Amino acid sequence: MAGRKNRRFDTTLLINGLPIIHIEEKYDKHDAMEGLNQIRQYIDEGLFHDIYSTVQILVGMTPYQALYMANTDADSFNPAFAFHWQREEDSKPVWDWREFADLMLSIPMAHQMSTSYMILDGDPKHKNLIVMRPYQVYATRRVIERLRTHVFGTDAQESGYIWHTTGSGKTISSFKTAWLASRLPNVDKVVFVVDRVALTRQTFEKYSAYDPDADEDNAGVVSETANTGVLRAKLRSRSRNNSIVVTSIQKLDRLCKRDSFKAPDMNFVFVVDEAHRSTNGEMLKRIKKAFPRSAWVGYTGTPAFEGDMTHAAFGDLIHAYTIREAIADRNVLGFNVDFENTIPNTEITGQLLPDLLRQRYPHWSDKDISRKVARMSPEEVDKYIDSGVYDNNQKHVEQVVDDIVVHWRNRSKEGRYSAILTTHVGGGKSSAPMAIQYFEEFQRRNEQLIGEGKRPLNIALTFSYGTDNSEYQLDKNRGLRAAMMAYNTAFGTSFDDRTVGEYFNDVMDRLRGEAEGEKLDIVIVIDQLLTGYDAPNVNTLYVDRTLAGANLIQAYSRTNRIQDMHAKPWGHIVNYRWPETSKRLMDEALSIYANRDSAMVQDSFKDLQDSGILAKPFSEVKENTKQIVENLRELSDGFTVLPASENEQQEMANLISRFNSGVSQLKQYTEFDYDQPEQLLKELKLSDDQEKWLNGPARSELKKLAEERKSLIDVSMLDFGVEHIAEIRINYDYINELLAKLLNEVKEGAATVRATYDNFKRATDQLEDRRLADQMVATADEAMEVGELEGVTYPVVPESVSEIVRGHTARDRRQASLRFREKWGLVDVATAKLLIDRMLDRHILHKEDLADGGELSQLLADAVAERLYQQDAQDEEIRRLSPIKYRNSLRQALYEFADYVVSHY
Repeated sequence: MAGRKNRRFDTTLLINGLPIIHIEEKYDKHDAMEGLNQIRQYIDEGLFHDIYSTVQILVGMTPYQALYMANTDADSFNPAFAFHWQREEDSKPVWDWREFADLMLSIPMAHQMSTSYMILDGDPKHKNLIVMRPYQVYATRRVIERLRTHVFGTDAQESGYIWHTTGSGKTISSFKTAWLASRLPNVDKVVFVVDRVALTRQTFEKYSAYDPDADEDNAGVVSETANTGVLRAKLRSRSRNNSIVVTSIQKLDRLCKRDSFKAPDMNFVFVVDEAHRSTNGEMLKRIKKAFPRSAWVGYTGTPAFEGDMTHAAFGDLIHAYTIREAIADRNVLGFNVDFENTIPNTEITGQLLPDLLRQRYPHWSDKDISRKVARMSPEEVDKYIDSGVYDNNQKHVEQVVDDIVVHWRNRSKEGRYSAILTTHVGGGKSSAPMAIQYFEEFQRRNEQLIGEGKRPLNIALTFSYGTDNSEYQLDKNRGLRAAMMAYNTAFGTSFDDRTVGEYFNDVMDRLRGEAEGEKLDIVIVIDQLLTGYDAPNVNTLYVDRTLAGANLIQAYSRTNRIQDMHAKPWGHIVNYRWPETSKRLMDEALSIYANRDSAMVQDSFKDLQDSGILAKPFSEVKENTKQIVENLRELSDGFTVLPASENEQQEMANLISRFNSGVSQLKQYTEFDYDQPEQLLKELKLSDDQEKWLNGPARSELKKLAEERKSLIDVSMLDFGVEHIAEIRINYDYINELLAKLLNEVKEGAATVRATYDNFKRATDQLEDRRLADQMVATADEAMEVGELEGVTYPVVPESVSEIVRGHTARDRRQASLRFREKWGLVDVATAKLLIDRMLDRHILHKEDLADGGELSQLLADAVAERLYQQDAQDEEIRRLSPIKYRNSLRQALYEFADYVVSHY
């Protein structure tokens, strides 16, 4: 390229002569993300043009790590959408490059990834290329294989269901399933079924955007159904344009109830969204009966385990991807959960409980009541306080709104994010009056904020327009009308009683940040928006009701969509009723839906924090950030100078990034006081000038050094405010420098050996690639034991560390191989060493590939030819084996040993 440096690509995979998958490879001391960052640089320089514009998948690869993502432009490049491949059987990430190549880059998978499992999102608001994640691929493939062999009208209609946690991309998976199923020779039509009319529009728009057959001149193969008449016509149509129909279960049921309706003589596949809810009532049974030649597939983030409803409606579980796995993979966020009590403890123990106990036990004395109150556990207190204490209680509403307003800057990241408030009244009463009560209180508080010269909060209220002629209808509709008028004033719209549906759609778009004009801060709902609604701009859910089980997971998950993991590290949940009971119900629900086996309550609250499902407490995040500050203080000689070593400069850049991430999180806890920020600085033992130096001169100078000297410092780590990489990346050069320093100190007998070893160990503990970490630690441990490593040139320099570790690892592997041959009596079998080495060199973890080259058969034959094992094997039980049993046992042991070698060496 004119005016640009000459570049040399590493590896490009061509399919039918076109470059489709591009790979940048890095040495083992580097990070795979560096390969992707390098590709980003190439994209920005315009190198992916002409024939290279056909590239669809980008791969960054080291020997111990591989990441892939869809091709994009430099400005849209987002590390959050770079994925590890996973094994199908357990969803564990693949680290070894050979296993990655075997599972993802081999034929036919590479062909399938670039065709069947790519999506071109044609949404005009954000056109982009999407590559499916491994769990989406595995689930889609399993469904299609089931449908391919399904005998319509004979086989059971229930083909199975997919359990993928909310937020993990079920829309993409279900679309690919529908699109690929519509092309099967035994399928005539696919019907995608949603369980609410409100979701039909959202699903149709998504499907239409994903449809590769749709463009400006062609409507594509996805069609919507405005009413049952249109639905009936499209079900009968054999036009290619109607091969995928999106409709609601309510419309389908109304159509099937008609005496005149008879299902067309075709094979139907029904793909059902939110399958945990669609199992309710008789609708599904009626529709199945009306379409005898059909197959049914369910998609759900929260299967209905109680009563086995999802299984009964859709059949066996086809594929699972739980919330625990999704959080570990950074595909969704964990939760930061608060439990607030709007009723003071003094009022509970001094007034509420005594009054309730007197009503229940009128014969008790005051002393009996006082004794009972003193012995009650927190959860027992919750049981005594019924919902009437909270429902329509103006004082309770005022305190909830006060908590929201006071801590708005914390929870909304200084107004950047939006929230949903849900309330529900028990006892079969209407919840609309309380929702209106909240809206009116927010309006009153907004007047106060304006009077104080502060920005008011933009509030919306939404629930269905009343048509049931109940005693609540008049007040309910009046309240909704007042909310729409306030909304019109705030956003310049003109909704009224005739356009309630359009109003609701505008609220959904504005909450996502997709509508023009002012930002919407909070939406008050009863049940709407709590399931099936995706809005990455929402980070907080305020809960003034009881949530449990699947409903809790669904509601909480409105907040945990990935957006900017620096500014939005988790979804906030704030509960305002029955704190102890709410905590227990949350613990139970998260434990169930984090467990593939759906065992009841297998994890404790602490386990949920350790797994990342729940955020760490403020005190723990503060202590971690405080330790980062101390590390920065040491590296910068008391926040005065940059370190001289390039590797230490990289480590400092990483630490400043982690410091900013920690502070960003701390400021979102309610313990942080925006009016007294100096308190947090004091607790972190950091002065205002020192913080300014870190985020000002130090950061700028590091970027300047990286750019002027063209050093190895990763500049992307320094763009903290612009493009923060939330995942902590380890600087391999810094670890190599620590290991070199340790080896030299051990040889010299320096007094600082233990401190250097501890620093080295802490650094390797953060490596995701545990195999490489174990190899480096094993090298260090041997040095600590023997003093001077054999065959190593001293003083050790950081550049030689990788070679030392590889040499040490190779020697350990040779010794392990020798021990294996000694155990099985193979030392004097002339071909054994060569044959075993060949098998180990090409073996892929958990793959039965030792017999592929013929070495296994030859080794087994040579091993029993002279029966040397009967004298040479170290294990007496092995010496007593017959030749046939020896061959079978040796075969099994070889596979176990090969897996051990690949995972350790």
